[in-house]
Amino acid sequence: MTEGIYVLTHTRATTMRRSARTAAIALAAPLLAACGPFASQGDGAKASKASEAPVKTLRLGEPSTQTKELTHDGKTGKFTITAQRVVVGKASDLDELKDEKYKGWVPVWVYVNAKLVDGDAPMTGAMVMSDVGVRTADDVPVTRLLMMGQDLTSKPADCEDDAPAAEWKKGDDHTRCASYLVPEGKPAAFVTFSRGYYKEPLKWAVQ
Repeated sequence: MTEGIYVLTHTRATTMRRSARTAAIALAAPLLAACGPFASQGDGAKASKASEAPVKTLRLGEPSTQTKELTHDGKTGKFTITAQRVVVGKASDLDELKDEKYKGWVPVWVYVNAKLVDGDAPMTGAMVMSDVGVRTADDVPVTRLLMMGQDLTSKPADCEDDAPAAEWKKGDDHTRCASYLVPEGKPAAFVTFSRGYYKEPLKWAVQ
């Protein structure tokens, strides 16, 4: 009788342990499902960085060795990107905006050339400047100056914005320009061109 009680008790204890373990796995499953994509993306990013050579910091005027894909209306072109120059304005250029939030900032105009070297051609709608950024010497990104329906009077005459309707044929290149704001005393040190979330941006040092 005692042996029967032991067997019954042992069986119940084993069942309870299995049930607890099953419940723990069931509870963990949705948590893993929620975190899974982030873990996978992180692993993918590490794999991508491991397989890709480090991005060399270029000089202004030096074309990128890696191409950048730009897509519009189902067509994807591969472009060579060249950050060409940075024109520095004055803090007083922003006075005409009559807004205190611009105090302590200086406008800069960044010129970038893109050349369609491969992929779909002809194509339109290649927006070059949307991926361009500017950083200070301490590698802090700055803000792009977006103005609706107007421009600073100090904007250089040859500073041409992206032209959505412009046609690109293979071999065509166009230079685009946009304005950014850098803190006074912290000039633009780098121009960058984003290549997506997982790849290091292309980078040019401003001399």
